[in-house]
Amino acid sequence: MDHKIINWIAELSESDLKFILRYHNTKGVAATKRYSSLVLHFFNHQTHHRGQVSTLLAQAGVDIGVTDLLAEIPEENKVMHSDSFSVRL
Repeated sequence: MDHKIINWIAELSESDLKFILRYHNTKGVAATKRYSSLVLHFFNHQTHHRGQVSTLLAQAGVDIGVTDLLAEIPEENKVMHSDSFSVRL
């Protein structure tokens, strides 16, 4: 599933992110949201559900490994940067 999310994000343009979505919520109330805010919510909410799955796996005795982001981010002096990517050295 992650590869689908990565492909989706890679294809988003700046104009996509500026798009204003107009819709009616489940109560019939009209609403508008900027697409970039919805993308941000998608990742934030995904984190919530991944945390739920991690908890269930840990309760079932599965070693889920390191989940702390700080442990996964390389030291700045060990990252090679370019305008379009960063690579761990």
